[in-house]
Order: sequence, then C-alpha cells, then structure tokens
Amino acid sequence: MFLCVSGGAHSQAGGDSTDDLLRALHCEPQAGFCFLCFCERSGNQLWQNAIHFWSDLQRYHSLFFLDGPDPFKLQRQAQFLYATYLCSKAQMNIGAGEDCRRLVYAGLTPPFEELFDQAEEHVLAVLQEPWRLLVAEEASAFKRVGLQKSTRYVDTPHYRKLQALHRKYQSRLKQVSPLVVAGSSADDCLVSIILDLKPVLKDPDLWEKVPEEFRRYRFGSILRHRLEIQHFQSFLEENSAITDLACWLDVEQFRKIPQKDKAQREDSCKAFRSKYLNRKYYFGPGSPASREEQEEVSRLCGGWGRILRGRLSAPALVEVQSQARRRIDRKWLPLFLATPQFARQHLKVCRKDTLPAAKHSALMALQLTDSAWMATSKEILVFRKALLNPVTCRQFQHFVSLKGDFLENGVLFWLEVQKYKELHHSHSDEATIQKKVDAIISCFIDSSIPPALQISIPAGQAQDILQRRTELGPYVFREAQMTVLGELFKLWPQFLAFRSSVEDAQVLPLLESYKEAQQWEMKRQRERKQAQVRGYRSNTAIGCISDLKGKKTVHK
Repeated sequence: MFLCVSGGAHSQAGGDSTDDLLRALHCEPQAGFCFLCFCERSGNQLWQNAIHFWSDLQRYHSLFFLDGPDPFKLQRQAQFLYATYLCSKAQMNIGAGEDCRRLVYAGLTPPFEELFDQAEEHVLAVLQEPWRLLVAEEASAFKRVGLQKSTRYVDTPHYRKLQALHRKYQSRLKQVSPLVVAGSSADDCLVSIILDLKPVLKDPDLWEKVPEEFRRYRFGSILRHRLEIQHFQSFLEENSAITDLACWLDVEQFRKIPQKDKAQREDSCKAFRSKYLNRKYYFGPGSPASREEQEEVSRLCGGWGRILRGRLSAPALVEVQSQARRRIDRKWLPLFLATPQFARQHLKVCRKDTLPAAKHSALMALQLTDSAWMATSKEILVFRKALLNPVTCRQFQHFVSLKGDFLENGVLFWLEVQKYKELHHSHSDEATIQKKVDAIISCFIDSSIPPALQISIPAGQAQDILQRRTELGPYVFREAQMTVLGELFKLWPQFLAFRSSVEDAQVLPLLESYKEAQQWEMKRQRERKQAQVRGYRSNTAIGCISDLKGKKTVHK
C-alpha cells in the first residue's frame, strides 16, 4: 500500500508514472503479486495478458545475463512470447499492432535483447490504466478504517462427525414416526438408527493449512524453480512418496520420445509397467487411484495380459500420470508448502541475488545505470529507437565527440553491430556474416591504427571477443555493445537538455562550431607545448655552449 500511495503522490505532482509502474512491477514477488491479483480481479483480459507478458519478458531478458547466452533457450523463449502474446491468433493476445508483430517475427532468428522493445512499450501503456486505478483504490483504503465482521467456530473431525450424525438422525426420525405410533419405543428406534449410521466424513482440505502467501503455488510453479523442486523431492523422500513424482516424470519423458522410435518407446513401456503397474504401487493399497480408476486403466491397456507383456496404450499412461499428479496436488504439495522449512527457504530465495557473486561484477559492467530495472525502462527504449533515427543519431554523434575521444566511435560501433544483427535476420550466407565480423573487429577492437582498441570497453572484454569470436555465434558483440550503450546513455540527458535549448535547424551548425573551436583550442595547446619544448632545448644548448667556453678560458 505504501508503494502505491507514494506512486500516486508522484503522479499527482506531475511526474511520469511509468517509473512508478516499473518499480511496482519489479517488486511484485515481494509484494505478494498485488498488481497481478488486481488485474485478475478486474476481469479485463487485456490487462491480465499484458502483465503476464511483462513477467515472461523478464525471464527472456534474464537469459542474456547467463554465462554465455544459450541460443537454443533464447530462441525457444522468443518463439513462446511471440506465439502466446503477439501473433494474430494468440491465446493471450496483448493487442500489439501489425507493424510490431512483423518486426518481432522478422527478428526471431536469432533473437536479440531489443527484439520486444515495441511490444514492451505497448504493454506499459496498457498497464497505465490499471495502475492508476490501483493507486486510487489503495489511497482511498489508506484513508479509512475498515471494520470486518467474522464468525469463528470450532471445526474438528469430531464436530463434523456429530453434524453428520445429527442430520442423518433427523431424516431417519421422520421416516420411523409410524413405527412409534405402532407401539415401538422411540428409544429403540433411535438405537437402531445410530447403529445403522456410518461416518460420513470428507477428506480434510490440506490447502487450508497452507499460509495465505503460498496458496498461489502449484505443481507447475515448483517445477520451474530448480532449488524448489530439489527441496520438494527431499520432502517426498522423507515421507516415502517419491514414487508419485517419479511416475509423473517418467510419463513426461515417454512423451518426448519420437513416434518413429518404436523400439525405445516399447522399452520405456516395459520399464514403466515393471516399475509402477504392480501390486506395490498402482494396483496396491497405496495407489493414487480408486478401484474404479484402476479397472478403467486395465481396460484401456486391453486387460492384464497386455499389461504383463508391457504393451501400454497412450491413454492409459496419461490416466496414470493424471492420477499421480492429482495426489501430488491435493496431498503432498500442500503438506510441503505448509512446512516451516519451505517458508524459511522461500525467504532466503527472495533475499538472495539471482546471479552468482562471480558474475556480479560482470553484470555491473553491463548495467546501463545504477537502477536495477533500467534495462526495461521507458528511457532506454526511447534511446535505442533514437539511435536508429539517422538525424537524431548524427546530432548525438557530434555531441558526444565533444565529450571524449572514443565516444563517437562508440556510436558508430553500436550502429555497425545493429547492421550485423540484420544480416542474421535476413539469413545472409556465412561468408558475408564472417566478413562483417572481421570488419568490425579490425575497425574497433583490433585496429591497425594505434591504439588497437578504439571503443570504451574493458581490455578483458575485447580479448574475450578475439578468442571466442567463433564460439559465441550471433552474440559475439553483445556484451561490448551493452557496455558502449551504457557509456553513451549517460550523456543522453545532457544531449536532450542541449537540443531543447536551441532550434532544430541550429543543432548541427552549433555543434560543428563547438567542434571547430575545440579543435582550434587543442591545436593552440599543442603549439604552446611545442614552443615550450623548443625553448627548453634552446636554453639547454646555450647553457652547454657557455659551459664549454668557460672551460676553454680556464684551460688557457
């Protein structure tokens, strides 16, 4: 609530609420997914799709900060984002325009970090409205004290059993009233009713024991986190329930076997039958299925004869997997989430940095600003788009040339790397791509004109490019481009302030005059230094001649 109120105050003061929205999105896991729940409660499908797209996009961005980007994972995640959110018949369409879809589709092979920039801008614009509504709602709730009436009662197995007995007794009492009239005593009838009663109890809902902040967890969310699935496996082993998870995983592995590989599929079926379809697990007393479900699986397999021969049908395997999954979801997962160990481990994961300490320094070199969420902010999206504009890029290039020796080369390097990416997207031949790589390296990283390194990147980064130029594929210049972009972005606010103070037609002439004045001043300084050096040399020569004359006079 405090975050929302502060964001609302900032917006009312006239600031841009996009930064507040980005801060809130990055704090969503720690805030209990408050904004996500608000979008889901609203019933607006576009808002829900937009926030889910943003979350999946962050996973895509995080793949670039691993130790060497994995092209296969990047390709798969990029295709998932396009198919799920962007294509015309996507299940969770975010309403992006046709130009945006075409641009993303053209850049899917290979995918780069800025591939979804336009889609991200669109999503942030869509989420502005629910963000303002949430801020207003939180501000209103903050100003009032709400009273909530709650009724509490004891709910134990014994109490539920008494309730069931009472209901059944009332229904039987109405049925036996003629017997009482016929001469039977009411006490005898009551005794016979109670003796006939069977306990009517439902299985307790184990999810009620799970803390409120963990009830959103499901089996799929556990599988996506390597550490959590390891802890879950340890929990199942301690409770002798690892077979349910192993059964589910084995069916998943079976699904990945190609249909044409019949020998491997048959071997997998035999191994699955001997391991699970026996009296110890599926057809035993500890089975995850009821008696009727066991008979249905036996029927789907074609009887016990086919089961013993290891010939299992795909529907039977799916049925067994779903029953194992059902027991995991209803029993083992809530028990695991309710343990104090899971709460402590979850707190450690939230506090722990997602990257190892050895990679932290490398990530800091790649960050564009001190902000942890700068890589997805509105400003960096605008900056990258501005560099692709020829007029703005030329103005900015002249501006940064006044600030440092290699900054102008940095702009040219960034543009050349973008052209190199376009060669991949246009599916150029390997020879053309290799020529482009060699040209960029010989011009900016290993130049024949001293100094060899013509851009502002660490020497170790340049050496890594020279050594791994054939291993990194399309991502050979990625880290260097990010570093250069970070240095250039620091000057972007100064350039915007300068450009806003003059007319557009006067920007380039004024920058060129500044450049000429700077060159003239540098020339004067060089001439002054050369004159000082010549004066020093002449004074030294005169002193030496005087010393020689003095020595000759003494000798005479």
